[in-house]
Amino acid sequence: MSAAPNTSERIVGIIRRDLKLGPELELVTDTVLFGGELDLDSLDALLLVQSVEREFDIKIPTDAIGPEIFATLGTLTQFVEQQSNAQANA
Repeated sequence: MSAAPNTSERIVGIIRRDLKLGPELELVTDTVLFGGELDLDSLDALLLVQSVEREFDIKIPTDAIGPEIFATLGTLTQFVEQQSNAQANA
C-alpha cells in the first residue's frame, strides 16, 4: 500500500518544522527516523506525536507509540493514514 502523497508531504513538513531541518536534507519513504541520519530521540518522538495528532485531528494511543511506527517515514505515514481512516469510520 503506497502512502497518499498529501499525507506524506504533510508529515515531512511537520518533521522539518519540529526538528528544524532545512530543505537540503532529503526525506523519502524509507528515511530511517531512529538511528539514521535524523537520529530521533524519545523527546523528538513525543513532539512529533503531538504535532501529527493536531495536524490530522487524530488521537494516537500511548500503547501504539513505539519503534514500529517510527521506524521510517513510510511506517509513520502508513500508521497516520490507518488512524485517520479508522477514526473517520468510527
